[in-house]
Amino acid sequence: MWKLAIADDEPRIRRGLTQVLPWEELGIELVGEAEDGIEALELAKAAKPDLMFVDINMPFLDGLSFIERVQSEHPCLIIVITGHDEFKYAQQAVKLQVFDYILKPVSKSHLKETVDKALQTLEDHKCKEEHRSWANNQLQSNSLLIRDTFLRKWVHGLTTPEEAARNIEFLQLPITPATRMSLVKVVQSTDIGAAKREWSKELLEFASKNVIEDVLGNKETNIVFHDEKGQIVILGPDMPECDWFELYARLQSQIERILGKIAVCAGKVMGDGERAADRTYRELMQEIAVKGSYSPVVMLAKKVMEQAYAMPNLTLQDVADQVRVSPAYLSKLLKKEVGLSFIDYLTKMRIQRAMLFMNDPGYKVYEIAEKVGYNSQHYFSNAFKKITGISPMSYRKGNRT
Repeated sequence: MWKLAIADDEPRIRRGLTQVLPWEELGIELVGEAEDGIEALELAKAAKPDLMFVDINMPFLDGLSFIERVQSEHPCLIIVITGHDEFKYAQQAVKLQVFDYILKPVSKSHLKETVDKALQTLEDHKCKEEHRSWANNQLQSNSLLIRDTFLRKWVHGLTTPEEAARNIEFLQLPITPATRMSLVKVVQSTDIGAAKREWSKELLEFASKNVIEDVLGNKETNIVFHDEKGQIVILGPDMPECDWFELYARLQSQIERILGKIAVCAGKVMGDGERAADRTYRELMQEIAVKGSYSPVVMLAKKVMEQAYAMPNLTLQDVADQVRVSPAYLSKLLKKEVGLSFIDYLTKMRIQRAMLFMNDPGYKVYEIAEKVGYNSQHYFSNAFKKITGISPMSYRKGNRT
């Protein structure tokens, strides 16, 4: 039932209003009466009526002042019932958005007509609120589905820049020109460790996404979703390149430890925000396709080298032992698939890692050399120049090709 409260300083008027209509038959419950503005405020606070009859001439707090207070603190439909027929009072009542303004004496038919309109308004408002509540619940319940559906269309270039911007704002996604897009592919055909576990494609995708979300931790700044191919896309904040490299290493390590599969990663800053998503995604897809095209033996060897490249004495024999093939066979596969010998590939990997550390002015050149597996800064400088064409110091100063 709807709740009605009456505020009037005349007992005779209050009594008449309580008896003039069959309130219960109309679906209305009388929840209280007040004889002054202060008492009316307390009544509104306690009973939270949906509808109030209010007189303008009340002691302590006049009706118009009461309406202004109650509409800001406990809003409800207000019907002013008053003997004041001056225009200024009606004008103030309109400004305060009262539902209706009725002059005394009030006829039963007029009051019934006004109350009927008020009830219809309350019903309409209730329906709108219920629909809004339902829509909000639906949005919250399906927010991830809605978000991921949009993001998949977005990275595939199936949205306009304007549509993308609207959705990013509506979904409150932390995407800026500095956002980095990363792609992670779990290679189902690879197995790490002695125990082999069979994974369905769907279960492997679900499990790998959970592992990645656990490693990333902060869901406020990192967005994780599947693309159409079951690969995992990460949209994350701007960080130094070496920090992302270390994060990829942690992701790969956890996927290998928990799922027993090799994962390959690629990432880059989008640069132009929502307008560059599809271009960035295509470039990462090409990189992932290359990384995921190697044979299981080469992928395992690359994984071992990525984990152990900082060891100064790492040899072909060490890596071959880890992947359980002969050094000659591994050397042949590396040359065939990667196009480099073991030592050339290891050198390239070390220098690529060194280039990431070069962007951090906190590292000295000899410290970087040690971090990537060189005991001698001189030897490191020669290897760096061989790969990049310039010395480490020139590279650090910005003289880059």
